[in-house]
Amino acid sequence: MSESRTGHDLVDSLTDAVREEWPGTDQTKFELTRRAARLADLIEGALVDCLAPRDLTLADYGVLTALRSVGEPYQLRPREIQARLLLTSGGVSGVLNRLQKAGLIERHQDANDKRSSWVRLTDAGAESARATLRACAAVQSDVLRKVPDDIARRAADALREVMLALEDTEPRDHRHT
Repeated sequence: MSESRTGHDLVDSLTDAVREEWPGTDQTKFELTRRAARLADLIEGALVDCLAPRDLTLADYGVLTALRSVGEPYQLRPREIQARLLLTSGGVSGVLNRLQKAGLIERHQDANDKRSSWVRLTDAGAESARATLRACAAVQSDVLRKVPDDIARRAADALREVMLALEDTEPRDHRHT
């Protein structure tokens, strides 16, 4: 057990059980994965509730966020969306079809490569992405409201180091080529 620990959370109960049942298990990495998964569950649940009135799924939100985050003209290739969101090509296709039907995105062929296409936010999609990002940011802040800013910063920095160690870096951006 860590000496800096000030309380007992749900993962501690799981870790205590694992420590007794499987003494050779790397407890630190087990705790890291369980806490990351638990935090993701808490935030995803709140986001699903935030997105439901907007008729958006988490995958829809991911695509809108990915497109909005690259700046104007808010466009990416489908394969870039797939890489950023870790979705299958079929999953991306389904999300894009749904968002296009809702008038939030448009697709057009690449003038330089007829085998490739672009996905771009429409004006309505850019506005929806902005409003949805703002609402979801508020939900995330609410979920984490009891976490002091300095702890949140240290946790975010530590998780960045974990992701970099796993070589999980930002996909190469081709939006302006």
